[in-house]
Amino acid sequence: MKQIKTMKLAFTYVGCFLGAGYLSGQELWQFFGSFGNWGYVGFALAVTLFTIIGILFIRLTQITQCADMDKLMVPWDIKWLRASSGGIGAAFLFFVVLLMAAGVGALLMQLFAVPAWLGSAVFMAVVFLVALLGVNGMVNAFSALIPVLVAATLVFAVSAYATFGTEGIFRLEVTNTNPLMPNWAVAAMTFVAYNILGGIGIMSPVGQYVREKKHIYGGIILAGVMLLAVAGSVLTSLATYPEAVQAELPMVALASRLNGALGTVYGVMLLVAMFCNALASLVGMMAYLEQKSARVQRRRKVLLAVSCLLVWAGSLLGFGEVISVVYPIFGYISIAFLVFMVIHFLRAKKAERNDAV
Repeated sequence: MKQIKTMKLAFTYVGCFLGAGYLSGQELWQFFGSFGNWGYVGFALAVTLFTIIGILFIRLTQITQCADMDKLMVPWDIKWLRASSGGIGAAFLFFVVLLMAAGVGALLMQLFAVPAWLGSAVFMAVVFLVALLGVNGMVNAFSALIPVLVAATLVFAVSAYATFGTEGIFRLEVTNTNPLMPNWAVAAMTFVAYNILGGIGIMSPVGQYVREKKHIYGGIILAGVMLLAVAGSVLTSLATYPEAVQAELPMVALASRLNGALGTVYGVMLLVAMFCNALASLVGMMAYLEQKSARVQRRRKVLLAVSCLLVWAGSLLGFGEVISVVYPIFGYISIAFLVFMVIHFLRAKKAERNDAV
């Protein structure tokens, strides 16, 4: 694979996060909008951390020349700890794919009355076929699709402001009742932790293709700007029409309220986002498993097919339920491994300076 430069790195990093929960508004509202105006502060903090940790992580892969998720997260040669970190990361990526499949089922049911089980099944079949192309196919797909998603989200926000006005944007009510997220700061930290856990699994095999510092800093900072723009558009749009928050896919409900055709357009856009996120997570999970087992390498297609089948079965649990329970739990677990990764980076930087002397 050729060297990854600024724009492709930015789109790939954004693709780690723009999925069903993010673009539908369900995830962003639960973790930020439900805390009132403090939710905006929480997301600004989250994007700052996404940017800092993203730069730190890609630099770590560059310094260590390592693409193993568990070795990047745990600097010490402690087998059980590394196995735990890698296993948790792989499990989380599996749940992200599951969430995307569940989101597709909910979306097609909401828009076209297609049975959820059928929509999820077709979606996973398409993801399986593209995942066969590996990291290269993922990066190329993101470079084509992510710019469209970012631009379209901004257009929908402007449409919402024009229709409903902007008076309600900074009058958000506190509606959070989730005991796993007692306040906006905890919600922001857990949001960052579980997203970065997934991002590490996805970016581990990508980082080795980013060879220059300027591309790392430029790409990750640009990604942070795009994430902030998309989240700001989603949260402020929903603030103008709070009734949409009651739907399982709030932004689709908002777009449908603006115009029936726009609801369908946003639904298609959301399908693309779900595809990107599911593809990234599945490729990241498979890359980790292949690194750890020669048997997986030999039987990659079979394991990929079995994984897709298990995802489809799990997706029948529902969409909102997975976000409200699974994501916060993984967020708390991930915080320790993020601390370990920062320690690893500091140790690697120190070793790099010593080698340069």
